[in-house]
Amino acid sequence: MPSSVVTTTADSSASIVPIQHKSGSESDHFFWSYTEEPHRTRRQAIIKTHPEVSIHLEISSQTALLMRPFSRFAANFVRRQSTKYAYNIQLVIDDSIPLLANLKLMSVQPYHLTHHKSLGVDGLDTDLPTSLEALFLDSVLGKAFFCTFQILFYAIRPMMVYQLPLTPIHVFNIVVQVSLDILLIRFAGVTSLAYLIMSSFLAGSLHPCAGHFIAEHYVFEKPPKSARDVSGITPVPETFSYYGPLNILTYNVGLHNEHHDFPAIPWTRLPALHAMASEFYTGLPSHQSWICVIWQFIWDKEVGLWCRVKRKEGGRKVGGWREDELGSNERQGASIPGVK
Repeated sequence: MPSSVVTTTADSSASIVPIQHKSGSESDHFFWSYTEEPHRTRRQAIIKTHPEVSIHLEISSQTALLMRPFSRFAANFVRRQSTKYAYNIQLVIDDSIPLLANLKLMSVQPYHLTHHKSLGVDGLDTDLPTSLEALFLDSVLGKAFFCTFQILFYAIRPMMVYQLPLTPIHVFNIVVQVSLDILLIRFAGVTSLAYLIMSSFLAGSLHPCAGHFIAEHYVFEKPPKSARDVSGITPVPETFSYYGPLNILTYNVGLHNEHHDFPAIPWTRLPALHAMASEFYTGLPSHQSWICVIWQFIWDKEVGLWCRVKRKEGGRKVGGWREDELGSNERQGASIPGVK
């Protein structure tokens, strides 16, 4: 089956990530890495080559202008497609707007920050499927089930991996959200709340835009045998971008390599980052279609939930739930460009 991934000649300086299949268990088919995630290395290389990248770290006024006119009704469908950028929306608009526009997602923010800080780290990165998921859903029907209900997997899995402490902001989040739902039912009826729930489900199900959940980190092309040799230097990409038109509807979530390289750069400036450092990105494998991603993921026997790169060490859980801890493994006291 033709792959949905487009590969061009890569710049050897982009990343060198030796990968090895874990030999400790015959039932474990994940790809295991013994080096750190590639984004920090590429970020440092981009900063060295393009020091002017810092101009894109400013707060984006466009986000505030975009979010202010939106009520919860109007923004719900699109926002659910771009949850990964909605987690940090309070960084670019005032305190009252994210409470209304991003309320249900606030408790997920620490998990997403840890995903950046500990990409692929087993037991920390809750974006990784568990071995149980990969084992029981390793079939066409299983993968179709996963794609249909993947929004529920992303909602429940983090709590199964590790639990967040219940803080006052979480309690406040629950109280206000439940109050809003009660008011919604009281003045607009049960069907209005059902619409919001079903639109969220559709946005994370068999929907073209939902393909980004799978496209971002699943390995679609079978790595060469040399990639399984830990002593080799064959790179196996862990993150994949998409540069198609659906980025308009999803806050440029498709520019995922760029987002992981510089998490603090607003979504509005990710295309500018790509253009500025194009020599670092044009050689990386990318997807042309999220629809093809879903199709290949379900029907291709060589692709499935096992097709993720994992590592046992590196990174750390974002304890205290502060965004500045994304750079906590860097040199003490140093400012980390591109990471807040």
